[in-house]
Amino acid sequence: VGFALASGLPVLRADSDLDLVLRLAAPPDAAQAEALRAIAAAVTACRLDLQIDTGHGGFAYAEWAAGRGRVLLKTDQGPVLTATPWEPA
Repeated sequence: VGFALASGLPVLRADSDLDLVLRLAAPPDAAQAEALRAIAAAVTACRLDLQIDTGHGGFAYAEWAAGRGRVLLKTDQGPVLTATPWEPA
């Protein structure tokens, strides 16, 4: 959606997703985590791809919210599977 808005090109399709990046230098507190869950649940018109940027890398919010214990943190040095995405790899 962002590319379509920025470029004016008709690239959106019915199955397009909405990519959002949220920069969080620390894990969200309980209120912030609840707000993220509410946002993710409220977006029903399209698939929401929310990425969290920790300053050390980025990961998919859906992975973290699912409580899997570890997430795939995409860093400048390559991907890292970690339980502590807010700590430097």
